Amino acid sequence: MALLPAINEQATVRNVRHFFDYDFLRLQQMAHISYVSIKSPIITGMPTGETFGNSNDEKVTNYAFANKTLNDVLESCKSMTFPHRDFMELKYFKGMSWIEIQELKGYSESRGYQIIREAFLQFAEAFADVEDFRVFK
Repeated sequence: MALLPAINEQATVRNVRHFFDYDFLRLQQMAHISYVSIKSPIITGMPTGETFGNSNDEKVTNYAFANKTLNDVLESCKSMTFPHRDFMELKYFKGMSWIEIQELKGYSESRGYQIIREAFLQFAEAFADVEDFRVFK
């Protein structure tokens, strides 16, 4: 009996890849909401129609959530080993293409994909207390 349950690496890598390819970009966009776009409420003596919800609160909540999640991503990446952390930074934080990374680092395409796959597994373990992307066998 193993101390820790076995991880389905393929499914876990798929989950993390989806996060970085889709959700990570969206979180970055949410975190860059300008406070200028949050309008002050207009106060007049005239009655207005009722509104449901508070869009200002929602904007602030979304902004705070995105910022906290991005900080959690950064903290999780800090625990990754070299060259995994380096590849994650180049690909997902600096937006470099695989060809640019290969030329810069001197790794073959297959080795680069292997490194990023291993990086995704390391990230899944480190990020599990925020969002668990791991899939167990």
